[in-house]
Amino acid sequence: MDKKDILSKAKEEPDEMEFDIQAKSLGISTIIIPLLCLFYVIIRISTNYYIISDLIVLVLSQILIQQIYQYVKMKNKKYLLFIILTFILTCIFFINFLNEVGYERFINFKK
Repeated sequence: MDKKDILSKAKEEPDEMEFDIQAKSLGISTIIIPLLCLFYVIIRISTNYYIISDLIVLVLSQILIQQIYQYVKMKNKKYLLFIILTFILTCIFFINFLNEVGYERFINFKK
């Protein structure tokens, strides 16, 4: 093989640096989003606005999506257990959120 063939095949392969950057950005967002939610929870508690179910649903949803992706890629049974538990918690907090804001607003749209 000559130089041109080697370079063309190398360009067709996925870039490892790109995968590394994507993994690191996902890791950073995994840390930042819960910290931001915690910050908003502290603000809401300090202003006597105690509805925090929406923030908890956001964090649980992010964790659930990550676990589903890891299970699909690695086929590890322990992720399946965590997926089920996280899904149940997400549903519980989502229902609680709808009760807090008044789910009637979402069901009965006034014309």
